[in-house]
Amino acid sequence: MSVARLVLAVLLLSGPLQAEPVRGVFDLDGRMADPLTLTAGVRAHVLVFTTTDCPISNRYAPEIQRLAAAYRERGVAFWLVYPVPGDTPEKIRAHAAQFGFQLPIARDTRAELVKHTAVSVTPEVAVITAGGEVAYRGRVDDRYVDFGRDRPAPTTRDLDQALTNLLAGRPIEPKTTRAVGCILSDLLK
Repeated sequence: MSVARLVLAVLLLSGPLQAEPVRGVFDLDGRMADPLTLTAGVRAHVLVFTTTDCPISNRYAPEIQRLAAAYRERGVAFWLVYPVPGDTPEKIRAHAAQFGFQLPIARDTRAELVKHTAVSVTPEVAVITAGGEVAYRGRVDDRYVDFGRDRPAPTTRDLDQALTNLLAGRPIEPKTTRAVGCILSDLLK
């Protein structure tokens, strides 16, 4: 047996690969957080990228909470991810309390999760599966047509559909959608 085949056999027998812990991602108490690694009984994580002062992100708070509650029992855990360095733990705690969030929170102080998922705005979501794979990235729904232009109600609920398909074992199509919101490159400076 060649070395390459032996290595492949060992990898296949050892089970799914686990994502490397992401450095620079912490909870609000300064402990390392790892939203890319799924724990027992969890089928996926939804990373919701937000900031304390993005009005579009704030308008999505009720929908994020609705989806988190709807999918919790089905093995999907939602995380709020704050990638802007100026969002201090105190600001984040106040923001989470103001909007009633009861979700795990990660501070992405070095934009490691931003890079891993390729998000570019807030709010934008990434559905993470085993091994840290990004199964879906994009908008929550199509409520916002463009910056400053929104609909009274969404016509497509992209995140809801992606999670439904993932849990049913169906392909997620599309895998990415264009989110509208506060541009992260402007905020990460």
